[in-house]
Amino acid sequence: MNREQFFFHDLSHFPIVTAKHGSAPKGYSASWIREMELLVDNPQTFVMVVPDMRQEAAHDDRKAMIEWQTTNMSRLKARCRAFIAVERDTGALDKIRKQGEKMARAFGMPFLAVATPGEAMQCARELLGHSGPGGFVVD
Repeated sequence: MNREQFFFHDLSHFPIVTAKHGSAPKGYSASWIREMELLVDNPQTFVMVVPDMRQEAAHDDRKAMIEWQTTNMSRLKARCRAFIAVERDTGALDKIRKQGEKMARAFGMPFLAVATPGEAMQCARELLGHSGPGGFVVD
């Protein structure tokens, strides 16, 4: 997979993928969908880390992305082990965790929330089955 083809997803720690669509311009959903297609077509599993859950996408972008996720959920579940949100605010973190529980039940895949990027990386490594001293291998 050519990392140069990705703008809204950081693959520098692949198979840990970090979404970077916060502050994306209106109309970015077509590029986001193209990148998601590349991710689910790749044979290697991955974990998606979303560090900017409270960044709102434009209505049409959000609608297109949700439609793609709904239509392609079986393909997404075959490749993506989990979505992990990062939220430093404890009140917002609790709310995102509760939303994640509902989403996990609805879609049949883990939607988790943690307080720091470091926790997200550690959780992602565990979900991907990486182990070593302290339980994780840093790639």
